[in-house]
Amino acid sequence: MTIPHSPRKVFLFDDFVPGTVLGEGTETYDADQVKRWQSLFGNTDADGASGPAEQASLATVMMMRAYLNIVAPRPPGNIHAGQNLNLRGLPRPRETVRLAVRCIDKALRRERRFVELGVTCNGDDDRDIFSGKLTLIWAA
Repeated sequence: MTIPHSPRKVFLFDDFVPGTVLGEGTETYDADQVKRWQSLFGNTDADGASGPAEQASLATVMMMRAYLNIVAPRPPGNIHAGQNLNLRGLPRPRETVRLAVRCIDKALRRERRFVELGVTCNGDDDRDIFSGKLTLIWAA
């Protein structure tokens, strides 16, 4: 199930329903992503370029981009309180992966609105790449 959401309506705490898919999208491990990563970390084998370090980093980038693109627009003032990533594989160069973002839970704690989102990523042949969790303190 995908949550009905207008692209112009800001996501509010009340819009999150645990167990509901908020949206899906794709990311491609392409030359532009590699270039940006290597501009930060280096482009040699010793820097981790074109290997597992680059691939794992880009998995994190893909998770965050899925959240930012799917759960939008967001109210100003949200706090990114935590994240974890459970890698079961690595994205491959030139691979287009599918990402889904869903609401895992939401709760009021000490007058703060906590939202937990799950992100799953599958690659070619439905290969399971990772699952992640984002914990956010939602502003409104």
